[in-house]
Amino acid sequence: MPSLIGLFALVRCGANEGGELSPAQVTGVWTGADGGRVEFGADGRFEMSGIPRSAVVFAFTDPPPGEGKLSGGGEWELADGDRSGTVELGFDAGGSFSDDSQSALLEVKETGDRPVLYFAVDPDKEYGYEVRRVRSDE
Repeated sequence: MPSLIGLFALVRCGANEGGELSPAQVTGVWTGADGGRVEFGADGRFEMSGIPRSAVVFAFTDPPPGEGKLSGGGEWELADGDRSGTVELGFDAGGSFSDDSQSALLEVKETGDRPVLYFAVDPDKEYGYEVRRVRSDE
């Protein structure tokens, strides 16, 4: 997935203003409005469900058609190594994805006790669809 960094350089202009997270801070369950959910594993894998189709911009090919909800999984990593304001997603075939050619970005909006990530949708728009880290005691 390292090639994603160059492809998303323009999208990331002005990004990371919300701070940076470590892999341990990303690992866990994140939820958004209307049942959106992303679970990041410590092993570098993720699963997502209920994410609005309009919330995600993909890097390589045309995204799945429609205005429904996306589901799928794949690999995740921080763009800048040990700490980053960008989480890169590389999708496997399955769920809403017919092949493994799709990738997307999540940017950090807020850090702290319950950090917030958002799907980077439009470089001219400050934030996209948000997911908030679920506390382990919830």
